Amino acid sequence: MKKPDRYAVLGNPIAHSLSPEIHRSFARSLGESIVYEKLEVPIGGFSDFVDSLIEQGYKGCNITLPFKMEAYKYAERLTVRARGCGAVNTLIFGSRVTGDNTDGAGFVADVTGRFGFPIEGSSILVLGAGGGVRGLLPSLLELNPKWIAVANRTMERAEALASSFGIDAIAYEETAAEHFDLIINATSTSLSNLAPPVPKAAFAEASLAYDLVYAARPTPFMELALKSGARKAVDGLGMLIEQAAESYADWRGVRPDTGSTYGEIRSLLENRAASAAAARP
Repeated sequence: MKKPDRYAVLGNPIAHSLSPEIHRSFARSLGESIVYEKLEVPIGGFSDFVDSLIEQGYKGCNITLPFKMEAYKYAERLTVRARGCGAVNTLIFGSRVTGDNTDGAGFVADVTGRFGFPIEGSSILVLGAGGGVRGLLPSLLELNPKWIAVANRTMERAEALASSFGIDAIAYEETAAEHFDLIINATSTSLSNLAPPVPKAAFAEASLAYDLVYAARPTPFMELALKSGARKAVDGLGMLIEQAAESYADWRGVRPDTGSTYGEIRSLLENRAASAAAARP
């Protein structure tokens, strides 16, 4: 009997990852059998670790922080979208190792599909200038938005990123005077239970505020957005699931339907939060 194909998500830390549950849900929905694990990679040991997975017969892996740039360098060939953003979150093992980046496609699928937001002709503000933003920008630019501006605590980083992608850099305090249809929080502030220092006025005309961080409860960014006039504020669970579906398609040639998986993982997230709260003294 043929053993199930093996996959994994690699990161450090990695214990929090929901990727195994997501990919197992995809496999069940398609009637397929796979093994999917979460593996912590030693800092400084990425290449050797991936080499060992290939030797063990793994078929591919997802890459999360802090290894997306190392995966980009490790890949022997790159997809167009990986090359466009300069980072890799999916490795496909074969005669050569292929690197892809599914983050942008996952974000677009969630925003346009689940929430019905039209990116074409819209004005977009991105908060943060880290590696996660690079994964989004090529996919956003393909859909012809009216304007994309990036704001960051360090203006130099915002300007460097903006120059790379032909968009604008803007200071946080200047965002209050502009009109934005979509505001994306790509900072790590929500992980520290904080909101980014964006003025309330920046949200006044926003149709959608999107936090790339996912959580069982509204994040501080989401709360700020709704209090400040944004019509809708959502977290990044949908993007996580949609980018995972793109990775699954990379490996297995079929893109799973994400609707049932979204409901399943949302319930799992909420149940875990409730259990953790109940366990506190």
